[in-house]
Parts: sequence; C-alpha cells; structure tokens
Amino acid sequence: MSYTDLTRDIKETVVTINNLEDAERALSAYVPASSHMTTKDTTLDRIRPLMQLLGNPQDRLKIVHVAGTSGKTSTAYYIAALLEAAGKEVGLTVSPHVDSITERIQLNGQPMAEPDFCREMGTFLELVRKAGQKPSYFELLYAFVLWVLTRQNIDYAVVETGLGGLYDATNVASRPDKVCVITDIGFDHQQLLGNTLTEIATQKAGIIHEYNAVFMYKQNQAVMEAIAQWTADHKAALHVVEKPSQEQGGDLPAYQQRNWNLAYRVYKYLQKRDNLQRLTSQELTRTQKIRIPGRMEIRQTNGKTLIMDGAHNAQKMTAFIDSFQRLYPDARPAVLLALKTGKEYQDVAPLLAPLVARVIVTTFNTSQDLPVRSMDPGQLAEAFRSAGAAEVKVIADSQAALQALLATPDNIRIITGSFYLLGQIRNNISL
Repeated sequence: MSYTDLTRDIKETVVTINNLEDAERALSAYVPASSHMTTKDTTLDRIRPLMQLLGNPQDRLKIVHVAGTSGKTSTAYYIAALLEAAGKEVGLTVSPHVDSITERIQLNGQPMAEPDFCREMGTFLELVRKAGQKPSYFELLYAFVLWVLTRQNIDYAVVETGLGGLYDATNVASRPDKVCVITDIGFDHQQLLGNTLTEIATQKAGIIHEYNAVFMYKQNQAVMEAIAQWTADHKAALHVVEKPSQEQGGDLPAYQQRNWNLAYRVYKYLQKRDNLQRLTSQELTRTQKIRIPGRMEIRQTNGKTLIMDGAHNAQKMTAFIDSFQRLYPDARPAVLLALKTGKEYQDVAPLLAPLVARVIVTTFNTSQDLPVRSMDPGQLAEAFRSAGAAEVKVIADSQAALQALLATPDNIRIITGSFYLLGQIRNNISL
C-alpha cells in the first residue's frame, strides 16, 4: 500500500484529538511495556517501512543530525537558532521533552502550536493505523516530525538522536548532503552502546553516511580513532573544531560556550556551502540568548536564584558544576534531585556533595519514549551522606520536595538530575 493509497480517503483529524491530553493518551499505546531495552529493541526495521509508507520524508529534507553523550540538545538548539537568524525556515526535534510534547516538533524556534499539533497528529495516527504499523513512541514521533516538516516546506531540519546513532530511528536520514555533529562522548547507556569508549563512539558515529560532513571537538584518543575510522570508511569529511575562546561564547556558561561554538562552526560550513548570509555580531549574540529548557536555566523566584539543569550522569554533572562554580564561586546552594533507575548515582553524588549546603532527594513518576522509574531515593540519599553532604532529606513526593526546596533559606537553589523530574515540577514553579 502506497502513501497515496493511504491518504486518498483520509479526512483531516480522523482520530479525534482535541488537546495535548488526548494526544498523550493516544500515544501511550505506543510506549513499550518495559523500560528495559535490549539490542534487539534498537533497530531500524520498524521505522523504515513506516517512512516508506509516508513517502520517505527524510529524503526530501536538508538535515543536520546531532549525536553524542553530552550537549546534544543545546547544540541542536543553537544550530537551529543560527539558521533561523539567517532567515531560513527551520524545524527542530529533540528528546526527551521537558515542558510539553510539542517541544518534539519546533518550527522557527517555537514548539508547534497546540491546535496545529493536535490536528496534524489526528491525521497522522490514522495514517499509521491504516498502514498496520506498530512503531514505538519515539519512532512514531520522529516519523510524525519529518512528515509535518515536509508539509511545512522548511529549509533545514535539525535532528537530535534519541539513543546512540547507528540503530537509532533518526538514522533513516542518509542523504549525502547531511551534516553530522558529534558532541562530547562519555559513558552512558552501556547496556546498549557498549562498555568501552571505542564501542560507544562507533555507535554514535553510525549517523555518518557516505559523503557527509562531520563536526566535532577533539576528544579522547579512543573516540577520535573510532570516529576517524568510520568517516574514512564512509568517504565522509571530518572537521575537528578548535575549542572556543572566552569571547566566542559571550556570557554563556562554560559548557554552553562550547556547545554554541560547535554549532557556529556548523553554521559557517553551511553558510559557505549553501550561500547563506553572514550573521552580524548582534544576530550572533541573540542566538546565544535563546532559552533551552532545563539546560543551565537560571530564573529568579521570590528574590532567590533557581537553576535547573538535567545533569543526570557524571559527564553532565562535571560540566554543570564547572559552569556553576564560575558563575557562583563561593555559593553553597540547596539542591533538589532525582535520578532514573540505572544511572550511575555513585559517580554523581561525590561530585555534587562537596558543593552543597543541603540536599533534598525525591522521586518522579512519568513516561515518554519508555516507561521511566526513578531510583530508590533512600539509596540515593545514602550515597550523598557517604560523600559528605551535611544535610540530606528524602521527600518522595516531588511537589512537596519542590516546596521544601523553595522554603530553604539559601540564596541559590538547584534542581538537577533527571529531565523527567524537571518536566514534572517546572510548571509548578511560580516566578
């Protein structure tokens, strides 16, 4: 059955979706029953037939594809912002979303409007139902994004991988003009990606197809050797980017300077290749000031500073602490956090414990691409006590934990750990 056959009799919004709650309810049927993934679960075998039925939208888009362990989302946001500053129509898809599922499909710097999202999702779900496909939640949303972006006639799509690269659903994008970006690589999802940096880097490098341009910073020797080998095997061009100077990132925190600089080098390449306009210093500064949910996000609430950052592994936490201490060298903040089951809490707690005045450990209960469960808060609290944190409390209810954090006397409060925790409580923070 072809895409034309599927769409012939479909009217707009055949599946009735009136609001985002309806959308989440309909999409929940595609969430896998188990949160435990195996190598058999990470495959392109489900997404390829679906994309073919949709007319292979990935083959009709100029795509910038971003993979890595840390910095993927921020780098993707900055690339999109730079292309938008050049007057281009730009689509962006990231995961997981923090505030709203509409973050999965962004058009020119804004999540898709709820009425448009619901209308398009209704039509799309009917297409999927008639096709007889059973994709995962992530696969379905990615296919939906590219389907919508082709209908919007955008100039560029900036795509963040979900997990890894080689077998990630986003990797159906394989045009030779695709630009690949590899951010910092570290240990995460070892059960799927491998136990060595070489294995993990090879999985991330899997997004690179023949003749692609590839951008990254110089990293660990094992990472560089794996990426260099993969690019050579695929006749791709590897561009190793120099680290940014202080001026290149403006007033951004240290690790966001790094992410913006990488994004800017990608833009400079596209500027030359696609004859894009040269951006003024004012335009560049504006791209540095975009808000990236849950990434070194600083707010003022009731005269106090609140910082939110989804630092959920040792590499991300190290980067966050470095940036935090540059901004607030003498601060002793109060911290609220929860981590997903399976995260290396033994590595995270010793990094954060010496920095803080007090720690509140909590839980979350949510799901997106997979069922998600927070780790035992008592176990996480004990790790902080063992690491020397002076005051550690467990408040299992995340809303009560948030109120406890906001009631502390400390001038600086931090919410960190899992993005799922941020998503569950951010909308309840009054400014």
